[in-house]
Amino acid sequence: MQGLRCYSVSLCPMKRTTAEALPPMPHIREIQSRLGAWYDEHARPLPWRADVSAYHVLLSEIILQQTRVDQGMSYYHRFTERFPSVEDLAAASEDEVLLLWQGLGYYSRGRNLRRAAQLIVSDFGGQIPRTLEELSQLPGVGPYTRGAILSFAYDLPYPTVDGNVYRVLSRLFALSAPIDTTTGQRLYWAVAEALLDRAHPGRHNQGLIELGALCCIPRRPHCSECPLQPYCLAHRSGIEEELPVKQGKTKVLPRYMYYFLIRVTDEAGLSHILIHRRGEGDIWQGLYEFPLIETGEEGVEVEVLMEQASFHRLLSGLQAPRFHSTPIARHAHRLSHRQIYASLFLIEASGVDPSLPYRLIPESERGAYAFPILIERLLAQVR
Repeated sequence: MQGLRCYSVSLCPMKRTTAEALPPMPHIREIQSRLGAWYDEHARPLPWRADVSAYHVLLSEIILQQTRVDQGMSYYHRFTERFPSVEDLAAASEDEVLLLWQGLGYYSRGRNLRRAAQLIVSDFGGQIPRTLEELSQLPGVGPYTRGAILSFAYDLPYPTVDGNVYRVLSRLFALSAPIDTTTGQRLYWAVAEALLDRAHPGRHNQGLIELGALCCIPRRPHCSECPLQPYCLAHRSGIEEELPVKQGKTKVLPRYMYYFLIRVTDEAGLSHILIHRRGEGDIWQGLYEFPLIETGEEGVEVEVLMEQASFHRLLSGLQAPRFHSTPIARHAHRLSHRQIYASLFLIEASGVDPSLPYRLIPESERGAYAFPILIERLLAQVR
């Protein structure tokens, strides 16, 4: 067995795992060889693989966090066309980046990507770092992304472990340690380290990821097409779909959000709307939205909503307001830890008090502002 080396706590996010803690791992050379040959034949022609650069790897990996490849592809093209270099991305405004990111979710990734580009330009002369220590200074670049940049772009011998790799390794070696625990994650990184083909680390890591995406899928894996089937302990025992193990699920709590599309028509008959930018410390930071009232984890009837002090403050800042008490749209939106139930109400007015903490913009210009996908889906019901 190849010797175990935990590169640092910045890549392997856990403490050192001793060799004695590793499961039996026979046939490592055969696994490496079969995996590499399979990848050479079956790798998907993804654009960031056709034109390999550290910038393209950084961009693609940040976009693909918590995102399917087919969904992330169009965003990758958007960003490479608009920001062909890391310098171009660093010079962009946050609004410009978030507008391109709109609909992809997890918007902190977009903000971190821009900040990382700025650091690369200001601190590293526009060159993507090629050491763990330097990559660790970039916001939003965690252990997996660091390993991906180092191995994919620079072909340096560092492991990567994402959801696909967790699944492949858990089945290949019948690992029952939960992947959502510190102990389990430490073990998987150590196994990935021991299995790594140091002569071809980029191909090896992408091969594991590709195998998890195409063959070793969560349900009904295509074991007959898998090059590692002869060595797969889970397949041998018929427990493929029982692995990987998760210790527990995140409790999903409800959240009720009541939005108000306030249309203000001026003397010329032009329609304007009120928007504001979400602050820090909550979902969708930095994105725009309509005036909002939240009632926590309990939904309320419209009569109760109209009794809220925040509702009265909103109406008092409008001239000749006309509130439509029936929602013009509803949508349920699932996040990882929240189930959001959103309603959109229409308020028509002839003017607005400038003291209200909102921005009045022409309705025709709304597309220039980045809104959460939830609001886009509400508006899609209105058009």
